[in-house]
Amino acid sequence: MRRSWRKSLCLTIVVTCISMLLTGCWDRREINDVAFVLGSGLDITEDGDFEVSVLIPLPGNMGGAVGGGGGGGGQKPFTIKTSRGKTIKEAIDLLQKSLPRWLYFGHRRVLVISDRLAQTVGLSPIIDAITRMPENRLTAFVAISKGSALDVMNADVRLERFSVESIREVLQSDSSIRVSLKDVASSIVAAGEDAMLPYLQKKKTNLKGHESEDIDVIGFALTHNGVMKTAAKDDAANGVRLLSNQFRPYRETIVDGNHAITIAVNTCKLKVKSTMIDGIARFDIRTDIQFSINEDSDLNRNYNDIGQRTHIEKLFEQKAENDIKKAIAIMQKSDTDVIGFGRYLNRAYPGKWKKEWKSQWETVFPKCEFTVKVDADLFRIGMNRENLAKKDKEENG
Repeated sequence: MRRSWRKSLCLTIVVTCISMLLTGCWDRREINDVAFVLGSGLDITEDGDFEVSVLIPLPGNMGGAVGGGGGGGGQKPFTIKTSRGKTIKEAIDLLQKSLPRWLYFGHRRVLVISDRLAQTVGLSPIIDAITRMPENRLTAFVAISKGSALDVMNADVRLERFSVESIREVLQSDSSIRVSLKDVASSIVAAGEDAMLPYLQKKKTNLKGHESEDIDVIGFALTHNGVMKTAAKDDAANGVRLLSNQFRPYRETIVDGNHAITIAVNTCKLKVKSTMIDGIARFDIRTDIQFSINEDSDLNRNYNDIGQRTHIEKLFEQKAENDIKKAIAIMQKSDTDVIGFGRYLNRAYPGKWKKEWKSQWETVFPKCEFTVKVDADLFRIGMNRENLAKKDKEENG
């Protein structure tokens, strides 16, 4: 009995001592005391200060329908707060002082940066400020906006409850190339490669009774040393997509005489070979593309004829080659090596790259020479039988 009592006493003392070493939830925060930031925007004022905008959901206003950003009583299910400061962190701190809840950036999905800020200050201060805050998600999508980032974030979208959710869906769709904060940070510090970001624009729909705003990807912002130099749009943007290691399927329309053909570019395999001839760096670019037909305005075209199929393949090959050449021309003119041709050169000639080209890549890249060759394969015509409109016309003719 005495031995059992001693054993119980020892166990009690041990448990008490261990419990004294345990820490409690001294720094806990209730969920009602936290403001979850879903998206943020960065602008620059006329005075050169940073303007930070954050979008915060309002759970109390989320009872309505999704369409029109519905909420209880017709109120929006989110609020946007802004603040200004000489640094990004100062602007956030000043914003925090005016809010009753603690700003939490761990759930941020999108960061939008105005083109004016990207062209003047650049991306480096932004990346530096974000990476110093451990709660920031480096997997969040980042994009450049044409005009104010605040205006884009405040777009009156109808298909999604939040504007940043609409932006996020656009940025991860086939209309763009997925670029995260981590990708931008890696490109800025990498030698022989510059950062490329989706370029967004707010578009208004003026249909009477259905007025709204949408977010379009109008191209790609090209940077050098973190500063936006130009933008690749239209055909040049397609060329950037074909050259990118993160190829995403896309659609475009080519013209054949008086007829238009809408095609889907499904796959693209890129091969880049770098050589040195007469002291000039040369790049041999080869792409193998598979595409399919989505629509053809020429209802009399016979896709069973190998000659006509080859004709379409040649048309697209020429179009793709021109798109790639336009993209390269823009990059060389603005000295924005967003594809990373310097990395290809480093792999082929590591010694020469380290001794000569790495420190002079700004002047070497615009003088490089390129050859482009596209091999296109029409592997799907989009019909499981012959043209139905043509067949009906022949049967009733």
